[in-house]
Amino acid sequence: MIEINELSKFYTESGVLSLDSVTLEIPEKSIVGLIGTNGAGKSTLLRIAAGIYRQDSGTVLIDGEPVYENNAAKSKIAYISDEQYYQPGMTMKRMAMIHAALREDFSIKKFYRLAERFGLDVNRRLSGFSKGMRRQSDIAIALSYGAKYLLCDETFDGLDPLTREKTKRIFIEEIMDNDATILMSSHNLREMEDICDRIVLIHKGQLVISANVDDMRGQVSKYQVVFSGSNISVASLNPSRLTVSGKMMTFIASGDPQEMEKKLSEIAAGANSTVVYCEAVPLTLEEIFSYKLESSGLVESDEMANGEVM
Repeated sequence: MIEINELSKFYTESGVLSLDSVTLEIPEKSIVGLIGTNGAGKSTLLRIAAGIYRQDSGTVLIDGEPVYENNAAKSKIAYISDEQYYQPGMTMKRMAMIHAALREDFSIKKFYRLAERFGLDVNRRLSGFSKGMRRQSDIAIALSYGAKYLLCDETFDGLDPLTREKTKRIFIEEIMDNDATILMSSHNLREMEDICDRIVLIHKGQLVISANVDDMRGQVSKYQVVFSGSNISVASLNPSRLTVSGKMMTFIASGDPQEMEKKLSEIAAGANSTVVYCEAVPLTLEEIFSYKLESSGLVESDEMANGEVM
């Protein structure tokens, strides 16, 4: 398990507090999506978890051991940066040989098998690869480590839709065959929601949500309601994005849908009215997270309306 407790990181040069007392756990044998806008602190969190950066305060434990300057803990990790460095003239095969020399558990056989699945020529120079092909090469090499924990920064960046789906299948196989744990970051929730068991949302260095995907889907809904009377207030339900069109009232609220319908009936009865129509419409994860950000007061509703959040 990866345990992160009260983790903070401040960049003195830029004066930016990248992480602000972040606490969370990454369960074993799971795929966890780390979501946030650009600059939210995702890359910093991954680099600290990989033992590359030292935190200013807090702890990161890999199976109970601190990771920074601890080779035993680092040996359990494979890390894919969003900005890989390649020496001039380096081929994919040569890159794999370097990694194999550094990590005794690196599997050349698995490397060749993954390269074939991605359709990559291992003898070709990486400088001649497209961005997506270089990303596939990074993934093939990282998975060949046989590491218990795989940390991926902007995992699907540059991948076409077909390769993205292939990569997701390979990740799921890694979980099933090798009991791996994958923590992957992205600023795009849509490409993550069908593969992740758990989603972690950070915004401006702060943890907003860490929750199981299936649990989250039943927590927030969009309601469409028609009352027999007029001027009925649902303010007590703490609605978000409330709109009224004719007699149809639409809003987003958290809570169990059956309990919400019961509360709506009570509101109607208190106003000598009835609920003529009520429907709870499930939200996408993107809509749920936008709602959570807005209700937490971390962003304004017009930011999300302008597409500035996820």
